[in-house]
Amino acid sequence: MTGTTRKLPEGQEETVLALGRAMLRNVVVVSSVTTVVVVVACGVAAGPPGAVSALVGAVLGVLSSLFTLVLMRRTATHEPQAVMVASFGGLLTKMIFLLAVLFPIGAIDGVHRVSLGVGLLAVLIAATAAEGWAGYRLRTMYVVPDGPATSGSMTGMSDSTTGARPDADGPAVEGPSHPDRAE
Repeated sequence: MTGTTRKLPEGQEETVLALGRAMLRNVVVVSSVTTVVVVVACGVAAGPPGAVSALVGAVLGVLSSLFTLVLMRRTATHEPQAVMVASFGGLLTKMIFLLAVLFPIGAIDGVHRVSLGVGLLAVLIAATAAEGWAGYRLRTMYVVPDGPATSGSMTGMSDSTTGARPDADGPAVEGPSHPDRAE
């Protein structure tokens, strides 16, 4: 058996960029399949207006997911706190954008509003699941410190203990983050 070694991302920037690439692959595949299924189903249920409305909703869902990935790439070099603030701001921006676009589209004659909503929600749910799966499957480096934190807590910010007891082999540490996968 030929062994290939895959380089694990090191540091926040490499990790965020690797996660973004994995999320993009998953979102494109899952969103494409979901869009086809939803457009066909809404077309059968509501006719051509249902199919077109579902397609518009699906496109809005894909654009929303791609906005997340663009935001990840743009903030990969920033501090973790800035990335979290940008993520929250991105969520608010997406919600405002979707509301600002959906209300005028829903008021257009011939738009099947239920199909529009079903297309949007189906793609958003599928894309979110694909993004989550990419995060679950991403392999990253993590560091287990040699000694306990200065105050006895894992964060080093309080006098509380973690509740873990050292055993004969040394300090207690958690097991692997994904015990179902071979490391």
